[in-house]
Amino acid sequence: MRSVRATVTLAALASLTLTACGVGGGSSSAGGDQAVATGRPLSGSITFQTWSLKNEKFTPYFDALVKDFENQHPGTTVDWLDQPGEGYSDKVTSQVTGGNLPDVVNLPPDIAHSVAKVGGLLDLARNAPTLTKDYVGSGLTAYTYADLGTGTYGFPWYLGTDISLWNKGMLQRDGLDPAHLPKTFDELVAQARTMHDRSGGKDYLMSRPPGLSDIVNSGTPLMTPDGKKFAFATAGAAAMLDKYTAAYAAGYLPSDVLTSTYEGNSALFNKQVVAWTTGGGNYISSTRQTNPSLVPQIIPSPALDTAPLYVQGLSVSARSKNLPLALAFAQFATDNANQAAFVKLAPGYLPGTTAAAADPAYSRSDGTPQGDAAVFAYQDMQKAVNFTPPVWTNAMDTFLNQQIALAMTGKESSTQALQSAQDRANQLLDQ
Repeated sequence: MRSVRATVTLAALASLTLTACGVGGGSSSAGGDQAVATGRPLSGSITFQTWSLKNEKFTPYFDALVKDFENQHPGTTVDWLDQPGEGYSDKVTSQVTGGNLPDVVNLPPDIAHSVAKVGGLLDLARNAPTLTKDYVGSGLTAYTYADLGTGTYGFPWYLGTDISLWNKGMLQRDGLDPAHLPKTFDELVAQARTMHDRSGGKDYLMSRPPGLSDIVNSGTPLMTPDGKKFAFATAGAAAMLDKYTAAYAAGYLPSDVLTSTYEGNSALFNKQVVAWTTGGGNYISSTRQTNPSLVPQIIPSPALDTAPLYVQGLSVSARSKNLPLALAFAQFATDNANQAAFVKLAPGYLPGTTAAAADPAYSRSDGTPQGDAAVFAYQDMQKAVNFTPPVWTNAMDTFLNQQIALAMTGKESSTQALQSAQDRANQLLDQ
């Protein structure tokens, strides 16, 4: 299972033309704009590629999925192949450059963007009439790119998000009411101050520096409307960073949060050093296996402001020699019944279908904290945002984090830090 971004070899794909993909000349996504002829009986064969999913847990599911589809459509063959976790972006790049991208392929949004940009993926918005009815909007948005027009290049398949999780005992010890948890960043800072003051600086509510999600939650779009330049150095983003800087200076965050010795928010929550963390809807059940003494203290709530979205999807190669079959199988594999069956094998993930809203597992809690957490996660996922632009790289992220650290330690103003990070990101984007 993959929930993290894969950094695709952008330079390699950017250097391609549509001819290299076998689609025709040009430098846009026009190769994926064709309309697929449907209505005739399906026949022939296709290849279907997943990412790090061939193992004891998932292989029986995919074998049954393929067999079920082939039985429903006699005369068809689906050849399932799986790529290992490491080096997947490089593998996809070589498949695109070699003209042998599988007909149906598991891609995260950043890799899908790179392949779609050179015309390698079919526009599903044009070829799946019920797309917006069948799939959650947050997932579709993740596969719709401003710099490529209005096309959508992936069926949302399995999705994740974060909810908030709180240590009830720590809150009560420091005079905070677990029935009135923070819902926004500003409320979080206010309660962090209370916890700091009541505990004499021994307890923490906040324990991570800001990042892209905080910039977006300040009301700042990361990029220009056309998706071609970064534009996050705004007054709103600077005001947000100023609040973090003030909180850090006041001691509301651990002193090592900006250093290499920082253990991470989740580790500190598990040690009951901090009273707030974020995690998936299965966090409580998984913690029961790793740290059972902590479980009675954990209470869940919806994410602060807007939740993050983690998404994997299935895309259709624009160069498939059997587009009707490829499109039909991609829709079959991501329909509600098959998604629901798949995520039962993957705790913490959620189906990307709108019909899943009627499933009691996501719509009604059993009254336990874990039941509440599962419902909060599905509700958060509906409006969650994939905060990381598909063209954002590790180098950009490293530089942004360095600039944030300079601002929070008073070495630069928030405005200067964000402007420097924006300028550097645009320089790297143009390379």
